[in-house]
Amino acid sequence: MKEFRALGKSIFGVAVLLGLVMGMGPAVALHAQVNAVYLNANIGTVSNANVVLGYSNDGNGNLTPLPGSPYLTGGTGSAPATGQPLGLQVDDDDQVVINQAGSLLITVNGFSNTVTVFNINSDGSLTMASGSPFSSGGPQPAAIGLLDGALGNGVSYVVIVNHESDTNQINPKKPNFQVFSMDSTGLATHVISSQVTLPYGASPSQAAVGQAHIVFGMQFAGGTPPPGVVSQIYSYRMQANGKLKLNQTVLTPTGHVFLGEVVHPTQPILYAALPGDQQVATYTYGVATGLLTLQSQVSTTGTLPCWLVVNSAGTRLYIGNTQDNSIDVFDLTVPTVPAFLQHIVLAPTTSGSGVSNMKFDPTGGFLYAISNSATSSSLHVFNVNADGTLVENLVPLTLPVPSGNFPFGLATVQK
Repeated sequence: MKEFRALGKSIFGVAVLLGLVMGMGPAVALHAQVNAVYLNANIGTVSNANVVLGYSNDGNGNLTPLPGSPYLTGGTGSAPATGQPLGLQVDDDDQVVINQAGSLLITVNGFSNTVTVFNINSDGSLTMASGSPFSSGGPQPAAIGLLDGALGNGVSYVVIVNHESDTNQINPKKPNFQVFSMDSTGLATHVISSQVTLPYGASPSQAAVGQAHIVFGMQFAGGTPPPGVVSQIYSYRMQANGKLKLNQTVLTPTGHVFLGEVVHPTQPILYAALPGDQQVATYTYGVATGLLTLQSQVSTTGTLPCWLVVNSAGTRLYIGNTQDNSIDVFDLTVPTVPAFLQHIVLAPTTSGSGVSNMKFDPTGGFLYAISNSATSSSLHVFNVNADGTLVENLVPLTLPVPSGNFPFGLATVQK
């Protein structure tokens, strides 16, 4: 301490200290940046105990909980009935979404039939928005499509996919696509704009948003569908009043089922998984018409492909395969004809694990994937090589979720 005080009294010492403080500025700012990933724990075995789990990536893929994580959603997730298999309750995607500004996170509570909006704070932590959770307008909300700033005045449209496959709900209602309006604070989420009702057993699974306010509503029907219920994709145009106008309905090219879809980030292309055929179909769509045209069907190496993501450059397609807990990577040099590049099996965790949701981190350097089994769930972090292939260098993170619950949905943001 004597030496430090002596140094501080000297002009030279003061100059050195000032230089150190000024030099720390950029380093402090860099350290303050948060690269966050969130997932829905989907806790349905305990009433009103569902949470969002939030983690910060240190830049090397190591994850630590964000301040205050986990975050209560105020609702209950969807869990299979005691002694029953998981079934259709997580056969969907986009259960957690974040707006382009990185200020709002939206997620679902399947058993409560509610949706929760959170404000994302500067440190990545979450604070529930006023009025949340709110009714989803249908049974078992399972996926979200966000048309960010669709009205051009700070108001967005949120498409909630109400699934109707939760056997724990004793008063089933018809599934639907429900549209809400939402302002930049998340406060207008209670305003209902429109609804498209589907038949019982339709099991809608996703609402992917393409160019020019086109929404691709995927309808997945597992097992033997009732009469009139088939697996298909609806192409809708979102109108200025929030109503979904049907452009076209497309049946599966194989006669089996669709499950999992993603739009190309820069071109009018939609990729749709065909899990029963071990294929992925590629469609182009007319920006003016919304009409889909089948371009190709390519086979996957993994079995039961269900989960799709495309990198931000639109050069690589990643397909999660549930049956063998793997990911296939495809080259999109010719975006309408994906070319196989890599097959990688997730690091083993527990017996019977199957990959589900996937999401890139904002830097593009990491790909996250959830893997669920009957006894535990894990979050895997893959490093993305320069050629787009994947390598899993880190031990998967065991998720703090009680047995019998199956986390789903991933979203990322950089603050």
